[in-house]
Amino acid sequence: MTDITFHGGVKDIGGNKFLVDSKGTKIFMDFGMSFSQEGQFFSQFLGPRTSNSLIDMFDLGILPKIKGLYRRDYARHMDFGGNEDTEIDAVLLTHAHVDHCAYIPYLREDIPIYCSEESKLIMQNFDETGSEQYLTLKERFQVYENNKGEISRATGDKVTIPRKIRVFESGKPFSIDSIDVNPLPVDHSIPGVHAFILHTSDGSIANTADLRFHGRRADDTEKFVEACNESDLDLLLCEGTRVDKTNSFTEFDVETKVAEIIKNTKNLVICGYPIRDLDRLLSFYNAAKSTGRYLVVDLKQAYLLKLFDLSSVLKGRYPGPQDPNLKIYIPRGTWGLIDKDLTKFSERQLIMDYAGWQQEFLDYPNVVDYRDVLKNQKDFVFYCSDYKLQELIDVKPKEGSSYIRSLTEPFDTEMELKEEQIKNWFVHFGVITREQDWNQIHVSGHGDGLQIKRVIDGSNAKRLIPIHTVHEEYHKKWHRNVQSMNQHESVNL
Repeated sequence: MTDITFHGGVKDIGGNKFLVDSKGTKIFMDFGMSFSQEGQFFSQFLGPRTSNSLIDMFDLGILPKIKGLYRRDYARHMDFGGNEDTEIDAVLLTHAHVDHCAYIPYLREDIPIYCSEESKLIMQNFDETGSEQYLTLKERFQVYENNKGEISRATGDKVTIPRKIRVFESGKPFSIDSIDVNPLPVDHSIPGVHAFILHTSDGSIANTADLRFHGRRADDTEKFVEACNESDLDLLLCEGTRVDKTNSFTEFDVETKVAEIIKNTKNLVICGYPIRDLDRLLSFYNAAKSTGRYLVVDLKQAYLLKLFDLSSVLKGRYPGPQDPNLKIYIPRGTWGLIDKDLTKFSERQLIMDYAGWQQEFLDYPNVVDYRDVLKNQKDFVFYCSDYKLQELIDVKPKEGSSYIRSLTEPFDTEMELKEEQIKNWFVHFGVITREQDWNQIHVSGHGDGLQIKRVIDGSNAKRLIPIHTVHEEYHKKWHRNVQSMNQHESVNL
């Protein structure tokens, strides 16, 4: 018997956590965060308590209450077991967007995470440039005996345990006990996204992940749909984020429109786009190159490009960090010594101004700082994230500069207020006026209704369950056998 329990990702956009249980083999597909569910209870300054996080999340219905699933240090400290064996055989990760992977740091380190090479590197970038724990687990709530014989709290990362990361090859089937898995790449707004076709003793299940036909890898999505058709699917878990929309620009349209704006801008072009959307980075890179400018990326993007460039599988797919058409922006460090007199502070002090992962970039031949951008504004397309707008104070965009915003438009009040705050910066520096909007050029990582119908029709599944959507009525209109699920409900294959 094969059952699927939907611990998230139904009647909601994101938060995918689908537990497949077939002949005792238990696999989660994704273990992500629901923005809407977290937003009901938590905000920037109100979150689960560190000492009680699991119980807080259980009580609010955000995480499934399953013993043996969560990291032992948390489970023991929060009186939720921790010594039992796990019954979970694996997590199949579709991709490294937080609504699919954000809760992996809560999981036990001995549960294997199966993912693409791209997803592994993106999670590595999270870990090494921030404080996340996707690839390793840093034990908490540990004590030790100090040199006075006293029991003290262990601080810092006394014990770091690697997780079991299993990188699969695109289109190469593998087995996890009684379940056969076929990971197939699909087009989305982040590299390395894979849909899955699972073959069990009771039939076949496909999970579309997040997909579209209007990006740089539309052929991958087409091949996945063909594979579904050939698999005689018993059940299709089909996304529908934008199923109520009727048209989509393409990623190539973004590149063309960006190039046109750059060409007509006299001074600095400032841009913002999703930092890990390397296809979008490529659109800005190509547009800048075609108009005789350099694309200036920040240190986190440079680090991600470095990881991809070092991968034997991915090298050459995107520009390397020392690409002649790229510049790497070095911001002020913790002491801001980049423009200070080093006869007073020393070269060593300058290096200490930056985190370990940042330091190697200081010696790259293609680095720039605010002084370069300030003096040569017509030469650059300058990436500036919403969290680094202070750089505009140093860069001082001149009259005749422009801003291209290549991010999703706000869809709730909180995002609208945030966007108004961002607009204040560009108005202050004269890039736009209060009455003038910036250049909004963006395409979604999700297919519109016509594209999702194309997936449904082409897959020819016997039964369909809508996921990653709040508009199930469209799936019901396009498929004769649609089953609607609620969170934590199960269905038998």
